[in-house]
Amino acid sequence: MNFNRTRGFKLVLAQLCAGLFCLAVFSVTLSAQPVDRKEIVKRARQAYYSLKGEGLAEFHCAMEPNWDTLLADLKKTDPEAATRGVQKLNQLRFSATVTPGGDAKVTHNELSAENAQVAEGLKQVYHGMEQMTVGFFQTWSAFMMTPSLPEVEDDYQLDDLGAQYRLTYKDGAADVTTTMGKNLAISELKVNTKEFKSVLSPQFTKTLKGFLLSGYQATYVGATPAETTELQVDIAYQLADGLQVPKQLNLKGSYGGSPFAVEVAFKDCHATRQ
Repeated sequence: MNFNRTRGFKLVLAQLCAGLFCLAVFSVTLSAQPVDRKEIVKRARQAYYSLKGEGLAEFHCAMEPNWDTLLADLKKTDPEAATRGVQKLNQLRFSATVTPGGDAKVTHNELSAENAQVAEGLKQVYHGMEQMTVGFFQTWSAFMMTPSLPEVEDDYQLDDLGAQYRLTYKDGAADVTTTMGKNLAISELKVNTKEFKSVLSPQFTKTLKGFLLSGYQATYVGATPAETTELQVDIAYQLADGLQVPKQLNLKGSYGGSPFAVEVAFKDCHATRQ
C-alpha cells in the first residue's frame, strides 16, 4: 500500500524563495537529513485507534453465526439435512468477552443430542466457533488494542524506502518485518518463526481517533502444506458505550486447501472502562 506525502509545503516554500534554485537547494538539504526513527515510530503509534488507550476494561457481545452460510455446501448435496442442521444450530447461543490483552472467552449453551453422531457434530461446532473467535480476536487486538508496532525505546531498525518505511525487529523468537506508508498506515506485516511463517496485509478506515482496522488478507504457513491457512476478513463496526467494537465479521478462506466461509453478527454489545 503506497502513500505519497503531499507537496503543498514545498510549493509554498518555492513561492517564498526566489525561483527554482531555492527549491532545488531545499530538496537536496531535506533528502540529506537522517531519518529520526524514534520520532517516526512515536507518530506511528499515535496514528491508530486504540481501545486500550480509550480505557477499555473489557467488552461483551452475543454472537449470531449465519448457519446457512456455514452449511451452504451441504445444502447443495442434501437440502433436507442442511435445513435440519440450521434449525438445530439456531438454538445455540454464543457470546464472547474480550479484554485489552486480546484474550477472548467464548461461552455457549449446550444442546441435547439425539444420538452419538449428533453429539460429536455439536462438539465440533462448539470447538470450531471457539477456535475461530479466539483466533480472530488475537489478530484483531494486535491492531485495535494497541498498534502492532514496537515501543519507541525498543530495539528495531527503520529504513526509509522512499514511498514507504520498513521496520524490522525481534518479538521474542519471531522475526518481524512491518511495511507502512508515509501516512503511517501499515500495509504488510510479516512474522517468521521456526514453527510458521505468516504474511498479513491489513486495511484501515481513517477516523478522527486514528486508523481503524476494517479487514485483512493473511497467509499462515505451518510445517506442512496441510497446515496452510488463507484468509480474507472484512469487519464492520458499532459503538458500544462509546467504544468501537465489531458489528459484523465476514471471514472466508481455506485450511489445507479446504475452503470455508463464516459470517458472524455481534449483538447486544456492552463495554466497560478501567
